[in-house]
Amino acid sequence: MKLKTSAILIAGALFGAATLPAQANNDAMMDLLQVLRDKGTISNDDYKLLTNAAAADKEMAEADKEELKKEVETATAEMPKITTDGKLVVSDREGNWEFQPIGRVMWDAISVDNDGLYDGTAISDNEGRGTELRRARLGFQGSVYDWSYKFEADFAGGDASIKDAYVGYGNSLTDSTKWGVKLGQSHIAFGYNTKASSKYMSFIDRPFYADSSISPARESGAVFQLNDKDYRWLLATSFTSGEIEDGETDVDDADMWAVRGSFVPFMQDEKHMLQVGAGYLTRGNGDDTFRYRQRAVSHITSERPIDTSVAGYDGSSAFTADVLGIYGPFHALAEYVDYTAESSVNSDQDITGYSVEAGYFLTGESYKWKKGYNSGVTPKSAYGAWQLVARFENIETEGLVGGSIQNEDEADKFTLGVNYIPRKNIRLMLNYDKITDLTVNGASSDAEPSALKFRAQAFW
Repeated sequence: MKLKTSAILIAGALFGAATLPAQANNDAMMDLLQVLRDKGTISNDDYKLLTNAAAADKEMAEADKEELKKEVETATAEMPKITTDGKLVVSDREGNWEFQPIGRVMWDAISVDNDGLYDGTAISDNEGRGTELRRARLGFQGSVYDWSYKFEADFAGGDASIKDAYVGYGNSLTDSTKWGVKLGQSHIAFGYNTKASSKYMSFIDRPFYADSSISPARESGAVFQLNDKDYRWLLATSFTSGEIEDGETDVDDADMWAVRGSFVPFMQDEKHMLQVGAGYLTRGNGDDTFRYRQRAVSHITSERPIDTSVAGYDGSSAFTADVLGIYGPFHALAEYVDYTAESSVNSDQDITGYSVEAGYFLTGESYKWKKGYNSGVTPKSAYGAWQLVARFENIETEGLVGGSIQNEDEADKFTLGVNYIPRKNIRLMLNYDKITDLTVNGASSDAEPSALKFRAQAFW
C-alpha cells in the first residue's frame, strides 16, 4: 500500500508540475522530492536518482530554449523591422531603407463675431458659427540608402491638392557637416512660421503674413541645404517656378529664388537655447499680377478686409528675420517680414508684418526644437500636457498712386490659447482671436471682429 501511495503522489506531482512553466515546474519538482524524502515516502537513494534526472531535464530544457531562440533569430533575420512609437515605420534591420505612411486630420469648430466689419462699405453686425475640416492629408515617405522621397496630398477641400511631392538626396560633406537636395515640390527656403508644420503649431492659425503671397510655402523646383550635423547652423536655398496644380505648374508662373539661414548662438541643451534666423527672396513678374489678401479672425469667413493688388506688377523682393528662445517650459518666438511688390505704373507696394508669441507648459514639458524648427511634444504623464499661449501680430500694406497713399490696410490682432496634448499624436486646441485696430483702404474702422475657435487633431 505504501508503494502504491508513493507512486500516486509522485505521478500526481509530475503531472501538476508539467503544467507549469519550465523553470517553475523544475523548482516545484525539486521541492516535492525533498518533501517526499523527508517524510520517508521515498528513500534517499531514490531522491538522489530523481533529483539528478530533474537537473538533467532542466539542462536539456535550457539547451532546447537556446536552440529555439537561435532558430527564431535565423528565421527572422531577413524580415523587416516594424516600429510603432506613435507612427508605423517599416525598415530593414541594417537601416538601409524605410517606409512610413503619414497623414493628419484637423477638425475646427468656430464662432465668429464680425462686429460690423468694414470692407469698403459698412455692413451690419454678423455673428455666425460653423465647422471646417481644415486639413485631411494622406501620404507616405521613406528612404533608400542616401535617397529619400515624400508624397502628401490634402483632401479637405473635396478635391486632392498636392502638398509635398519630391525625391531627395543627402550625405555627409565632412564629419560635422551634411548637405542635401530635394527635387519636386516642397517648402521654399524662407520664413519660420510658414515652414513650421501645422501638426506642431502653438495656434490654430498662422500669423497674417505666413503661408501667403508675401511668405510662400511650397513650390515646385529644387531646394539645396547645408547644415551642421546637430543643426546648430543651417543654410538653405531654393529655385522654384510656382506651385503644382493639376499635376503641373503654370507656364506663366514667376520664377523665384529664396535663401534662408539660421544659427544657434546659445545652447545649454535643447530645452535651454536661442536660435536666430533670416531669409530673402526675389520673384519675377510672371503673369504680371500680384495680390495679397487676408481674413481677419477666421478661416471660414468670406470677408477679407486686408486686400491689396498691384497694377503693372513687375516683380518683388522680401526679407524675413526670426528669433526663437526656449527656457524649460517657456518659449518665445518673434518674426518680421518686409515684402515689396514693384510696379511699372505706380510706386511700389510695401507690405510689412510681424508676430510675437509666448507659451508656457503648465505640466513641465518644453517646446521641442528639431532640425531648426519646432516638433512634437511628448507628455510627461498619462494625464497629458497643458500649455498656455499668447500672440500679438500686425500686418500693414501701403503704396503710392499719383503721389498719394493708396491701398492702405492695417490690422492688429491678439490671440490667447490653451493646448491640451493627451498623447504625442493627439492635440486639442482652444483659441480666442480679436482685432484691436483695423484700417481698410485708408479709413479707420471701429470694428473689432473676434472669434472663438476649437480644434481636434490627430496625425501619424
